[in-house]
Amino acid sequence: MSARREDATSANLWSELESLRGEKDQVERARGAWKLIVRAFRHADFPVLLDFALEYGLVIGCEETTTKGRPGQGGQTRTWVNPLDDSEMVWIPSGPFVVGAKNKAAVSKGFSLARFPVTNVQFKRFLDETGYKPPVGHPTPELFLSHWTNGKVPKGKEDHPVVWVSYLDALHYCQWAGLSLPTEWQWEKAARGREGRPYPWGDQPSNKMIVKLTNVRAKDTCPVGHFPRTRTAYGCEDMVGNVSEWCQPTAPEDWGFMPEAWPDLPAVSREAPGYAAVRGSCFLRLAFPSMRSWHRRRLSVTRRNQWVGFRPALHLACRPASV
Repeated sequence: MSARREDATSANLWSELESLRGEKDQVERARGAWKLIVRAFRHADFPVLLDFALEYGLVIGCEETTTKGRPGQGGQTRTWVNPLDDSEMVWIPSGPFVVGAKNKAAVSKGFSLARFPVTNVQFKRFLDETGYKPPVGHPTPELFLSHWTNGKVPKGKEDHPVVWVSYLDALHYCQWAGLSLPTEWQWEKAARGREGRPYPWGDQPSNKMIVKLTNVRAKDTCPVGHFPRTRTAYGCEDMVGNVSEWCQPTAPEDWGFMPEAWPDLPAVSREAPGYAAVRGSCFLRLAFPSMRSWHRRRLSVTRRNQWVGFRPALHLACRPASV
């Protein structure tokens, strides 16, 4: 019986994917294909389905362009827009990078990372489309999106990064969007670039200059992209200042660890909640060392506060077709 169910599921996936080849609405074509790829991930036929989608342009490989970047930044990389949540994604190519204050050498595969943290308006779209409620047993339910009023985004904060969300909330969002979260080492590679910058924008500036460059020593978050001079060598922004960001935890020696594209969602446990990595400084920070790209913390996966948000990643070397 289980084999027949799998065959039926396989037949349905093939049928749906093939039908999208004739879809004239490019937006629906891209959204539909990406949803199917996510659904098919744990299926035995996933590699063949993905190859079919690549062959017929339903998804596209994330190859690097040959465009020359700005001095000291290396080549420009492709960007693409995720059709499910409109996150602008930046392709971070495979290759060497350095991690930590001692600049340890590391190598990673290619992956995509959002240019900006997820905003309030993006998270509202997730809630509207899914009806998401935090998992039963999640501590402090009253803190979930506690900066909103009656489920509405505060006026003027539509483009601010969403906060008061836990690591578990962020994973649920990413699953809906067909994305995931970066490991903390991927986050650091994106922040520091190939040359291992101590700050996303380059060498160490003065305290006064940091305040001008980023949203730090502030009373609240600001719209994403409001401080473009923090842009990294790869093109990501807001990686220092505004909000700190949830990342998947990995062992210190697992620099090149490549997690599953869409991991299973962990269960809530009051007894042993577990911890996740948090990267990047936030608007509240005053201490100079916390601005460095290798600064790291860890928080309970059920923690919610006003200074931690998240930016999605994708661990497949392909993307939805452009729309």
